[in-house]
Amino acid sequence: MIDPADIAAVAATALVADGHEGRVYALSGPESLLPADRVRVLGEVLGRDLRFEAQSDDEAWTEMTARMPEPYVRAFFDFYVDGALDESPVLPTVEEVTGRPPRTFADWARAHADAFRS
Repeated sequence: MIDPADIAAVAATALVADGHEGRVYALSGPESLLPADRVRVLGEVLGRDLRFEAQSDDEAWTEMTARMPEPYVRAFFDFYVDGALDESPVLPTVEEVTGRPPRTFADWARAHADAFRS
């Protein structure tokens, strides 16, 4: 999880500061969070009792193939179920480029809490 403002800060720095020409930056937030963790944080920020109910792989496959091309669904399952894509590593890039640590998901949730209350 990464705050979009951190993505913008890295991009802005890379555009205006020397030494970033031709560089490609992999970004992350400061913590690796599962969906259930994000729901828990949102509940804490909103002062509400929220719960996360995972969908089984079979249910997800059926629902997704009813709405999307099967090759896309196969790729999704390859990435996220079989583990071909791991977006969980926490990287130091935001702080290295901007000079400040990335914002946490809780920081982002607090900044956008009103959008969840509407």
